[in-house]
Amino acid sequence: MFLSPGEKILRYRKHYKIKQEELTKNIVSKTYLGMVENGRKVLSNKMALIFYKNLEEALESKGEKIDITYEEFVEKSEAKAKKYLDEILKKEIIENKWLIEEAILKLNRVDQKKIIIELSNLYLKLKDENEARRMYAKLFQMVSEIKKYEQEFIIFLNLCEKYEKYEIILLLFKKYEEDIKKLKKFNEIYYRYIYSEYKLNVIDTENLESKIRIALINLKNGEIKNNYLKILIAISKKEDLDKYILISKEVLKQTSNLEFKFELLCDLAQTSVVNLKYDDLKFVYLKLKKIYEQKLEKEIRKNFTLLYNLGKVTEILNRKNESRKYFIEALIIGKGVEVPLSQVTEIIDKLFGSFEKSDYYSLLSIEEEYLRILKNYEDYKPVIKLLHYYSKNYPQKLDEKFNLFRNYLE
Repeated sequence: MFLSPGEKILRYRKHYKIKQEELTKNIVSKTYLGMVENGRKVLSNKMALIFYKNLEEALESKGEKIDITYEEFVEKSEAKAKKYLDEILKKEIIENKWLIEEAILKLNRVDQKKIIIELSNLYLKLKDENEARRMYAKLFQMVSEIKKYEQEFIIFLNLCEKYEKYEIILLLFKKYEEDIKKLKKFNEIYYRYIYSEYKLNVIDTENLESKIRIALINLKNGEIKNNYLKILIAISKKEDLDKYILISKEVLKQTSNLEFKFELLCDLAQTSVVNLKYDDLKFVYLKLKKIYEQKLEKEIRKNFTLLYNLGKVTEILNRKNESRKYFIEALIIGKGVEVPLSQVTEIIDKLFGSFEKSDYYSLLSIEEEYLRILKNYEDYKPVIKLLHYYSKNYPQKLDEKFNLFRNYLE
């Protein structure tokens, strides 16, 4: 589509079987015409007019008409490609990605960089982030330094991370390492480099931990700091429980982010119910309780998760009344909200096993909720404890309850 005048001549000659002599007419050599056609010679205005007229005559002799104007004939491929790309940017409509690629190749290096950035922004605007990533990749294959392209570089790194192109992040860091050290956002870029090393498992955990600890020294950006700490947690968890507990306690001291603390403590609680020693379990309990007292405003699902974990930890610590209180509160706030039904039935199972005779009306309320859940989530473990409760405290109601749940079991 984006042909030079010489390429247009060659296309016509091949298509209509026109001989070189019909165009040169002893005015110029066939060698000259061949050099024009293959791009080794630039066509002058004088010769362009001669070739156009001779081409027009050759076509007329074959009963054909030339289908382009002289202006279109002499238009250079670069100019046509630029017009095409400018029109795309103006209309903000992408119809043919292959033609875009072809048009870019026709431009000079300076215009290529400019148009690639503009097209990348257009792809982002059109929500085609993967194509934007591919376009930025072209840019950073071309540039030798990134100081002028810091903003684009950060966007490209974000897109590489989103599409898990960690190998590219490592290559980019190595290519521009000296330039990156001078950038304002060095810490943000270096974190992505470390994260990519972690995801690709290209260095051992000891060296990775050492790099992270060095990076954390005097680091003021709270978000990046927390991201580093999350990697520390992840690699320690893979090693052994003692290291995981040790690093977790260290991280909890270093972060002030309540959300991060909440996630870490809930993870610790899940580990603690089967693995932790009493002192570690108590530590988790006290930290979770502190978050509970601070309140996670309007975060119903997170509050449910917090109460669920507090209930489990206090149950193991033999704080039965406290555990029951947390479990009941979790059921109340989780009702009608999209929370894990497996955790809801687990709570119900534990409550059925803890109720005394005097808790009959509380049990009826939870029994009603359990029957509602069974319609969508079949977990019959709590039934055994419920029937045991009736057998022990209200044997006269046992047959009625057995028949009620038998309908579900069938």
